[in-house]
Amino acid sequence: MKLALAIARENVARREGGPFGAVLRSDVDRTIISVGVNLVPVTGIAALHGEMVAYLMAGKALAPNAATLFTSSEPCIMCLGASHWAGVTRIVSGALREDAEAIGFIEGEGCEALEAQMKGRGVTFESGLLRAEAVEVFRLYAEGGGPIYGPKR
Repeated sequence: MKLALAIARENVARREGGPFGAVLRSDVDRTIISVGVNLVPVTGIAALHGEMVAYLMAGKALAPNAATLFTSSEPCIMCLGASHWAGVTRIVSGALREDAEAIGFIEGEGCEALEAQMKGRGVTFESGLLRAEAVEVFRLYAEGGGPIYGPKR
C-alpha cells in the first residue's frame, strides 16, 4: 500500500495524472507484478486509471486468481470490473469511494453489487488501509488545481 500511495503522490507532484496509484502483487511469491498510475489527464484516455494501467502493464504475468491489488482508493466501477475479470483474490485500498467523491470524482453505481458477487467467489476486500495518507494525496491534488475528469454531476 505504501508503494501505491507513493506513486500516486509522485504522480500528483509531477502533474502527470490523477491522484491514484495501484500495485499488483503475486499471492504466490509476494513479488510485485506491476504498478500503475492514473494517466487520464495527460493522455485524454478515459480508461487509463491507475488500476487499469497496472493490469495493462502486468500482461501475461498476471495469472488469474493469483494476485492482490493494492490501490490508493477503492476502485471505481470500471476498475472493479477489470479486477473481476483479472481474477484477483484480494483488493486492498486506502481512501474510500466517498473520499474520491468528496473532491468531485464520480465513482459509478453498481460497485456494491459487483463487490458482493466477487466476495461470493472468495475475493476479499480491505478498505481504509493508510486512509489518512491516501486522503492527503487527494487534498494535494485538489489544492494544486488537478482536473476532475469523468462524468459530470
